[in-house]
Amino acid sequence: MIAVFVATGVFGTQLLLRGGEDAGQQGQDRQPTRVGVTSPQMRSIEDAVSAVGTLRPVRAVDIVPNVAGRVSDVLVTSGQKVSAGDLLIALDDRAARAALAEAQATLNETEQEYSRYRQLEDSNAAAEARLEEARGAFRRAEAAVMMAEANLEDRTVTAPFAGTLGVIDTEPGSFLNGNQAVTRLADLSAVEVSATLPERYFRQVRPGQTLEITTPSYPNATFEGQVTLRAPEIDLGTRSFEIRAEIDNDDGRLVGGMFARVRLVLDTYEGMTLSEDAIISEGMAVYVYTVADGTAERTEIEIGTTRGTMTEVREGLEIDDRIVVAGWDQLTDGAPVAVEENPAERGDE
Repeated sequence: MIAVFVATGVFGTQLLLRGGEDAGQQGQDRQPTRVGVTSPQMRSIEDAVSAVGTLRPVRAVDIVPNVAGRVSDVLVTSGQKVSAGDLLIALDDRAARAALAEAQATLNETEQEYSRYRQLEDSNAAAEARLEEARGAFRRAEAAVMMAEANLEDRTVTAPFAGTLGVIDTEPGSFLNGNQAVTRLADLSAVEVSATLPERYFRQVRPGQTLEITTPSYPNATFEGQVTLRAPEIDLGTRSFEIRAEIDNDDGRLVGGMFARVRLVLDTYEGMTLSEDAIISEGMAVYVYTVADGTAERTEIEIGTTRGTMTEVREGLEIDDRIVVAGWDQLTDGAPVAVEENPAERGDE
């Protein structure tokens, strides 16, 4: 019986050793994972900052009559485009015309009187005091005519510049008190966007830089403009500063009050980029799998800005590295790989 137990133990030990050898052999014979690879590319990279802002016309004013009066005619409609000097609203001007006619009559009389005394002065027949009195009356009559003309002109409301009118609710026969805005005029040939940026970007912003905006009204359109103003100081409450940019609006699609997403390009430089499909993020770790000698190696990287499908790689890779872009979800560090010649998905496509 002792001999039987000894023989059984020896046989079991041989089986265990043989099983371990077989498992090791299977590990060495593990089939490589088929992967697609790509390589980093050198591209022009934009260092940009994003913000939100509001659009407003480059020029906009409330149209308010200079004097009180009753409306005799409204010559425009809401939303109408007008040119500089176009007549918008006319007030009752009968009294103003009468006052101008009276002032002109007085001017004619004083002018004749002043002319007669000047002729008498030439013949030494007029006293100096009477001449000065006639001259003064003539000058006052001229001023009265100018005042009457201005009063008559104030009975018409005209456009100070070319633009688009807002809503007009005024009707003929209504009375305006001289303080009430009848509409708003906006020059929409260009619009201005205003946004605020954190203090850390202050030294990088300057007039003339390119700025892009998008709006919810036109989600597939991008509008480009130029920075016209950087506030000269930082707001103490928010630790931010205001920027303004002007954007051409020849087609009139943009209007005041629109919400805008702003993207300001601070700098442009050449840098290494990689398809975002090859980049793996796990918590705070960002890495890729590189391929060398048929083996996958986990490689930590530092990334920068992303533009489209390409992401800047600041550290961790060389330009000639081969990076797994398809099949990395089946890899571990040190796993054998077989590279496909025509992967279904490539980072440079």
